[in-house]
Amino acid sequence: MMLAHDFVTKEETDMRLAREFVSWLLCGLILSLMFLFITPRRAHAQFAGGTQIVFDPSIFARQLQQLQQETQTVVTETQQLQYMIKNTTGGYAGVWQSSQSMLDELGGLIQQQGGLSYSLGNLQSQFQQQFPGYTVPQNPDQQEAANIATTLNTLDGTLADAQSQAENFANEQGQFAQLEGMNRTATGRLQAIQVGNEIALQQDQQIQMLRQLVVAMINAQNVTAANAVNRQAVEDASTQQWLTAGPTVPFTTTMPSNGLGAGGP
Repeated sequence: MMLAHDFVTKEETDMRLAREFVSWLLCGLILSLMFLFITPRRAHAQFAGGTQIVFDPSIFARQLQQLQQETQTVVTETQQLQYMIKNTTGGYAGVWQSSQSMLDELGGLIQQQGGLSYSLGNLQSQFQQQFPGYTVPQNPDQQEAANIATTLNTLDGTLADAQSQAENFANEQGQFAQLEGMNRTATGRLQAIQVGNEIALQQDQQIQMLRQLVVAMINAQNVTAANAVNRQAVEDASTQQWLTAGPTVPFTTTMPSNGLGAGGP
């Protein structure tokens, strides 16, 4: 697995090799110029009296034209090489940071407040134990008080979730400002691509944080609804039990006299 300093070392090596290549090209160009000017070509003519050297200025013109073409070729290759170095120079990655620890913390806030949290490993069994439904509890008042406390604690933990995310806004603004600065100072294709990737990661992270808030809201709504449904179910079960067991007040055939004597008026 390559680390960040490995990438930096590779980029520095590539730039050093590129500079050496440009230096060799320039040295070759200087040597060519020296060779052309130090050893000019001469034309030889044969006459009856012997050999005579004739100076031909057109030779120097052709040599100068060739030299200009070679110089332009070197300049073009140097510009292309500099452009390649510019487009392959990175260093604009690493702004994005994982929010997994914060997500885990947000999921545990409801549980810390004593509520019924989606982060519980045994959530289903806890839910069924807290809200058994259509049954008469052994101690209805105690069970009702426990259900109300769990519901309120769940709502309290959900508010703590929202507050924790709101407290992270300043940190997010700092990351956005850093990305904006990198976007303005990107000098090559690779740096621009890296900035775009960092922005895409930030967008995905924001969507994930929004999903966490939706999950927390569903958590709170379900616990509140379960408490109301469970209360109604317990009342119905208690009423049915009373009707099945029959009246508990003994019935008497003796009618009250309402203050009148036994003999009537």
